[in-house]
Amino acid sequence: MATIYNNQKFSFRDANSGTVFSNLEFQECYFQGCSISVTYSPSLRTTIRDVKLINCSQRGCTIHPAIIEDTLVDGFDTHGQLVQVWGAVFNRVVLRGKIDRLMISSVVDVMRDKPEVQEAFDQANDQYYKSIEWAVDISQASFKELDLRGVPARLIRRDPETQVVVTREKALRGEWRDLPLSDGLWKTTLHLFLQDNSSDIVLVAPKRHRKFRQYLADLKSLQAAGVAESE
Repeated sequence: MATIYNNQKFSFRDANSGTVFSNLEFQECYFQGCSISVTYSPSLRTTIRDVKLINCSQRGCTIHPAIIEDTLVDGFDTHGQLVQVWGAVFNRVVLRGKIDRLMISSVVDVMRDKPEVQEAFDQANDQYYKSIEWAVDISQASFKELDLRGVPARLIRRDPETQVVVTREKALRGEWRDLPLSDGLWKTTLHLFLQDNSSDIVLVAPKRHRKFRQYLADLKSLQAAGVAESE
């Protein structure tokens, strides 16, 4: 049975612990300055399992290369900040409801001065994703911003109308560079995508962003040009 916290404040730093946080439910809780799974060793990463966050909020929090499993985030207020997730892996994680600004990246060493650390996590994450059915479900979420990298598109459950896939093969062809898109977001995103090692990327038109209609129209243009796929 889950331990339930309601309307409480949390502030903590978790580093090199190898801890498993499980069977927890947070309802309308506030997280300030929290860091989870700060480590340069795959053997010491933290596991978050069977956790629910319902209408919670945060300021100044970061998730490092954690293992996140069977977890639900239903509504999340970031107070205008971009919550960054570095090098984590996901298994049956559902994001739904109103979620503000979120970035998920495969990068572990933000300073990029320890390439051996990044390589170790890349190998561990690749191996992890070989053994699961699906990683993250974003189909029911209404974002203000979502930058999603490093999770294989085949493992992401999406809303095909607003969340599309671009493979490395199609991005390398370069047709997107000449499309008359109304905003520069997707061209910048695809340019950055080609600088990493991912085989594909999911582009998300965030429904709660003021430019949603503009971003969505540009996604449709990418699809019409054969650059992006909805299925």
